[in-house]
Amino acid sequence: MDLRLSLPVGEVAAQLEALRAWGVGLEVYLDPEHLEDDALFHALGQALAEGPPPSVHLPFWNLDLLSPDPEVRGLTLRRLLFGLERAAELGADRAVFHSGIPHGRTPEEAEARGERLAESLKPVVRRARALGIRLLLENTHEPGPEALRPILEAYPEALGFCFDAAHARVFSHTPEPEPWLALNPEHLHLNDTDGVYDRHWNLGRGVLDHARWLPPFLGRPLVLEVREDPRPSLDLLKQGLDLTLTQGR
Repeated sequence: MDLRLSLPVGEVAAQLEALRAWGVGLEVYLDPEHLEDDALFHALGQALAEGPPPSVHLPFWNLDLLSPDPEVRGLTLRRLLFGLERAAELGADRAVFHSGIPHGRTPEEAEARGERLAESLKPVVRRARALGIRLLLENTHEPGPEALRPILEAYPEALGFCFDAAHARVFSHTPEPEPWLALNPEHLHLNDTDGVYDRHWNLGRGVLDHARWLPPFLGRPLVLEVREDPRPSLDLLKQGLDLTLTQGR
């Protein structure tokens, strides 16, 4: 099982020993606060060279390649490209990013962005290919999976889908996982939620019922994104979700 724990880049060094003891890999969130820290990335690159390649989560706060503000569009492109360079320094094999769609867009507005976003992604896709990094588009505030399909279809050899069930439940108008799973995710972000807020709870604490829909995807990279002690979720995943997820209900 390719099981990874998501950590902000500033916390990775302190957690490496625990990750190795738990037998799990790593997804590094490229926190903008530390993105310019050359010494940090140099040290982490050396430390991570001893283990399996991590994945990264590219910067996303306030970024949108299709922003009506040209300054924001330019900043977004620069940050994504710089994030890919940092990913390469860490030896990453995969990089997750968001579409940047603002919350509350209609299905028609969301789908109309598809072709334009695919065009704007060209330099990002080109650089990721050159660096040997697989790009993964994560669902965030899209009202439904139809908004992502044209982007994924534009780059079938270079771009895959990362599914986040909590984002689907809390932010979209397609709360159940099955329509999103039809996009064939090759990377999954896992946590639980109360269905109202993006809580980043341990699996089984909320409403997402991972045992019902996740088992067919256990052979794909699974990234645990929780804001508490991750060991209960790690144990469940390592057991193949054989236990009933009723904790905290």
